[in-house]
Amino acid sequence: MPKCLAKEALPPELAYQLKRLGQNIRVARKRRRITLQQLAESALTSKATVIRLEKGEGRVSLAILAQVLWVLGLHKQIGDLVEPKTDEYGALLELSRLPKRVRNPRDDELDF
Repeated sequence: MPKCLAKEALPPELAYQLKRLGQNIRVARKRRRITLQQLAESALTSKATVIRLEKGEGRVSLAILAQVLWVLGLHKQIGDLVEPKTDEYGALLELSRLPKRVRNPRDDELDF
């Protein structure tokens, strides 16, 4: 996919959330008084990649994101992103698949 189409291919809500994530990473970096160069070196990546991440560009790898979050001390939140307890849509799907009624098994179906 050409670079010019990559950003346009994202749904608007997803592009917005990536931009928000990048902004939050930038705030976290600044709160810690870490320069772009220091973060890049600590995360074993380039300054240009950190800039792209902070802009919310979708072309930054998940590994780089995880490394940056580790440097910032925010890595423990990664596992909570898709926590089953907070997956409301998944819970609704699960409820919709429950049987309408439950019957007692017949005597000949019991294994003794």
